[in-house]
Amino acid sequence: MAHRPGPGQLPHRPATLKTVADRTGVSTMTVSNVINGTGKVGAETRARVREAIRATGYVPNLEARRLAGAAGTRLALIHSGDRSPFLTDALLAVLASTNAAGAGLIVCEGTSPTLEHAEQRVMDAIKSGAEGLILIPPYAELLSGSDAFMRLGIPTVALAGAQVLPGMRTIRIDNRLAADQLTLHLIDSGHQRIAFLAGPMEHGDSRERLAGFEEAMARAGLPIPPELIRHGCFSFQSGCDIGEALLGMSSAPTAVLASNDDMALGVLWIAHRAGLRVPQDLSLAAFDDTAAARRAWPPLTVASQPMAGMAAAATRALLDCLTGNAGLPCGEQILHQLLIRTSSQSAPIACD
Repeated sequence: MAHRPGPGQLPHRPATLKTVADRTGVSTMTVSNVINGTGKVGAETRARVREAIRATGYVPNLEARRLAGAAGTRLALIHSGDRSPFLTDALLAVLASTNAAGAGLIVCEGTSPTLEHAEQRVMDAIKSGAEGLILIPPYAELLSGSDAFMRLGIPTVALAGAQVLPGMRTIRIDNRLAADQLTLHLIDSGHQRIAFLAGPMEHGDSRERLAGFEEAMARAGLPIPPELIRHGCFSFQSGCDIGEALLGMSSAPTAVLASNDDMALGVLWIAHRAGLRVPQDLSLAAFDDTAAARRAWPPLTVASQPMAGMAAAATRALLDCLTGNAGLPCGEQILHQLLIRTSSQSAPIACD
């Protein structure tokens, strides 16, 4: 039987976001950010908010989601059909961030890297109820020059791209700087003959990573023989094919910098098959930091893309735009992390 308040008693009012905010002296948006694990909130403020939540007995519910403007909102993620550890990480990160915000997610798989196909995928997403888009390369680069896409006026974020693109926000790392740092690490370890595995040139991050490599080599006064620049397609098989060609050369490289984990893992597989020791005979470095890179033997040295943070930033930017809380600025760079692991070390000492 439900409890009824006695004469003179006020009915019990459950704690709200405003209750917690008033108790801590912060905004309700700050309380929502602490609950959802989003936004930039200092450690001291976060602790105060959590203590107030415990003290007031506040239980998060749809109110927090409505505050974030996510209730009933649908976002769409458009990605290529190429299966890879990076894509898995990106999909899971975007799904987690939209779930945390209370938004729905429509996943649209592309099958062709053409403008016409990209425009059709956008229309399909809108017909399915999407109010905002998250694009994974190369679809952002394709659509940024499309008049038909611009006329739609749908808020869009490019995730893990390389540069500011017209008509959308980009959430990215500094790919050029990351490649420069990885190259410098290999040079400082004693390597001079370093091969670079580039991804498809229609991807902006492929171009930026190649540029970062070239700039670091030029500063060190090291030549880059044309045969040491190889172009692949961000896949394990691509890494295997290129690795077999590189390691079969009479003057093979002592180090390889690959534009993503998958290609580096292909080179690693070929090196193991050839009986080469990594890192004693060959050093490897790459980009992304997927689970496969961490579990390889030896684990890969990488420039890590913080995919969870990037996905959360993309989701928040779209929801803020859709609810009128903020516009959609051109771009945002997320700090990458250089993780030096066992796959790279000093170059082998030549014997006279």
